[in-house]
Amino acid sequence: MNDEIKVDVLGRSEDEFLAGYDREKYDRPSYTADNLLFADCGDGLAVLMVRRGGHPYIGQWALPGGFVEAGESAEDASLRELSEETGISVATEQLITVSTPGRDPRGWTVTTCFMGLLPEPVSPKAGDDAVDARWFNIDYIASGDVYKLKLRSGDETVTAELKLVRGRDGKIDINRSTVLVRDGIAFDHAKIILYAVESL
Repeated sequence: MNDEIKVDVLGRSEDEFLAGYDREKYDRPSYTADNLLFADCGDGLAVLMVRRGGHPYIGQWALPGGFVEAGESAEDASLRELSEETGISVATEQLITVSTPGRDPRGWTVTTCFMGLLPEPVSPKAGDDAVDARWFNIDYIASGDVYKLKLRSGDETVTAELKLVRGRDGKIDINRSTVLVRDGIAFDHAKIILYAVESL
C-alpha cells in the first residue's frame, strides 16, 4: 500500500476535504425499513399487514416497518419494527430498495424491504403505532400492464389498482410503476407486495 498522502484536484488531503465538507449541500432522504412476511394459508399465499394508528394513511393497512434510527442498520430496524408492531420475530432477507419520488407524503423517503417466509401464519399481536395486525390472503388479476390487487382477511378487503412497468429482464420496475387507485392499502405498499410475490 502506498503511504504517500493523496490529494484531490484542489490539492486537499482527505482530512482537509472532510474538514470543509458541507453536509447540508445535498438533500438527504429519511430512511425506513419495511417487512414482507408471507405464509402459506392453505388456500394460497398470505401477507402480514398492520393497520396504521397515525397519520399519514391513518386506519389503512401497511407493511410492518418504520424509520431507521441513528446508529441502526436497516436490517436491525426491520426486525425491531416487525417485533414492535406485530410481536413476531423471524429471519428475513433484503429484497429491494424503493426510492420512488413522492412515495411518502411526509417527504423524501427511501425504504429497504426485507422478506421472510413462514410455513403457516403465526398469530400477530399489534403494538407500537399499529392498532391491528392481520394476515391477508393475496389475489390479483392483470389486464395488460394494469393490475388489481385484492387483499382479504375475514370481512376486511382492501384493494389497489396499479400500472406496472417492466424492465428488459421482465421484472417489475418498482420505481417506474405507479399506484393508480388506493383503497385501504397505504403508501406504495401494493406495488411492493406484487413485486415480492413475483420474486418468490
